[in-house]
Amino acid sequence: MNLFAELRRRNVLRMAGLYLVGAWLITQVASTVLPMFGAPDWLPRTIVILLAIGFLPALALAWLFELTPQGLRRDADVPAGESVAPQTGRRLDRAIIVVLVFALGYFAFDKFVLAPRHEQAGSAQAKQAAVTANPSTTKTSDASIAVLPFVNMSADAENGFFSDGVSEEILNSLARIDALRVVGRTSSFQFKGKSEDLRDIGEKLGVANVLEGSVRREGERARITAQLIRASDGIHLWSQTYDRTVKDTLAVQLDIAEQVAGALNVLLDDRQRTRMRAAGVENVDAFIAYQKGWKLYIQAHGDPSIDLLDGLRHANAEFDQAIALEPNFSFAHYAKADLYEHTLIDDRPNQAERLVAQRAALQTLERAAATSPDAQQRELALAERQMLSDDWRGLANRIANALTQPGCSAPNWMPVFASAFGFGDRLEPVLKRAAECDPLNGINWNTRTQVARADVQPQRMLSILADFRKRDPGVQAGGVTEAVALAMLGRMDAAKRELASVPEPNDSIYLSALMVFRLAGDSLAQARAWVEAGAAPPPKIRAHAITKLVEAALYGTRDEANRAAAALDARPAGGLLLANAVTYCDCGAPFDLDATPNFKARLAQSGLPWPPAVAIKFPPLPKSQP
Repeated sequence: MNLFAELRRRNVLRMAGLYLVGAWLITQVASTVLPMFGAPDWLPRTIVILLAIGFLPALALAWLFELTPQGLRRDADVPAGESVAPQTGRRLDRAIIVVLVFALGYFAFDKFVLAPRHEQAGSAQAKQAAVTANPSTTKTSDASIAVLPFVNMSADAENGFFSDGVSEEILNSLARIDALRVVGRTSSFQFKGKSEDLRDIGEKLGVANVLEGSVRREGERARITAQLIRASDGIHLWSQTYDRTVKDTLAVQLDIAEQVAGALNVLLDDRQRTRMRAAGVENVDAFIAYQKGWKLYIQAHGDPSIDLLDGLRHANAEFDQAIALEPNFSFAHYAKADLYEHTLIDDRPNQAERLVAQRAALQTLERAAATSPDAQQRELALAERQMLSDDWRGLANRIANALTQPGCSAPNWMPVFASAFGFGDRLEPVLKRAAECDPLNGINWNTRTQVARADVQPQRMLSILADFRKRDPGVQAGGVTEAVALAMLGRMDAAKRELASVPEPNDSIYLSALMVFRLAGDSLAQARAWVEAGAAPPPKIRAHAITKLVEAALYGTRDEANRAAAALDARPAGGLLLANAVTYCDCGAPFDLDATPNFKARLAQSGLPWPPAVAIKFPPLPKSQP
């Protein structure tokens, strides 16, 4: 009997066919299913290797043994009359057909269902990369959305914090989805309690879709209604009502985010679902406390009748409560740091209070970075932390790395600090993305103008102001910022008219106005008279020590500037304060390094350049100046 015939008789060929088809099917299914459960990359490869190793032993087993009713027996021990190899062969034929049908079915499923989805995901990621590079090109993209604050339908007004928390958590979940542009909270929450037309909202925010809803809470039960609406025509794309316990809120938020993504034809994978869950706050009382703290935080910054430091202390009490319930609440950690940073800049605290504030800022920012689910937020927090510290080793690289991260996060103190050291060209793309992602957040736009000023780009300053007014026609005219840009362009009459139009001049805008007066050749007395005539409430930050240094650099002597700089250098986080003075002055080096030994030592280890470039060339002082 020849070898081929013997292979057929012993069903070796059938075993080979069954093994190969089955191994292919197992390999394909494993490569699809295992990543869904977070399996390590080596596991699918290991399965392929084991299947390959097992092929020859399987054939050897088929050659040496026969499956009989009594079990496996050596083929040589089975008499020819008792062999059931033909029946086994027919069973193997049927098994091959069944496995082959499954294999062909999976092949069709992969080709016509999975492959288009993978292609869509790749296209979505490419689109997201384009959004990151230039978000303004996708203002009207179908994959853009604003989450309006959900309406509190409960009788208890306190449940409004719960409603706001639900809205913000949905927003945070959606923001973790690739290829979906989500407008920031500051902009979308400006429409809270307003009955503005959705088309106007979509146009102001630059989005194609709006998610709105309501929350009714009664004890531990909550009814959450959400509806996705196309802004251009008011068509409802999806809606759902959830009757759940309060503890199930996180699951509801995640489900809403997934349903919205599906309605907008945005593909979700398991990586994005994991990111969404990591961004969520599981403890309901924690995000209620955070919402209370955030309200106090906004009031502390915006209400002229509230002292900033006192207001932030009240806000931090709520943030502390949120962190006690949810220790990894990154947003709460980051928001807490603002009190300590303002304490360092304000002139009123004593040296001991500033040292406590510096330590608290470093600890809080470190914790904010450690708990952040977002790489950009993490790097920005670490860079800001180092700016406040006494250790500047590698700070230049730290800032550069933070500014290369994709995302929509807005830096806090970094722009003012980094502008002093020539980072303007790298700051602008980051700030532009932040402004596009949160288009009605005036701080983002104002920061962009500050960076443009330090970059000697007065025309860009005017363009930024014009773009912001298009977004929000009700915003106040350019005021001092526009006056500075006009003065830099040599249009002094127009600059003076802008200054005259400022309703309540105060110390917080005095430093910018000082540049206009200096460019115009006016005296320091005239500049001080302008701000004193404003009769405005005290500024939120009493930073006269920085003002004194800038005044001395622009109007005084070098000795006066050096004395003012030395006083700042002796304070905790003095490097941040001196860098701020450099940016506010835009006159190059406003003091000598030898007058600031701490600052000089930090610069030597930082990799930051010195002296800074002269952004604005001021004319000589009038002879009447002291």
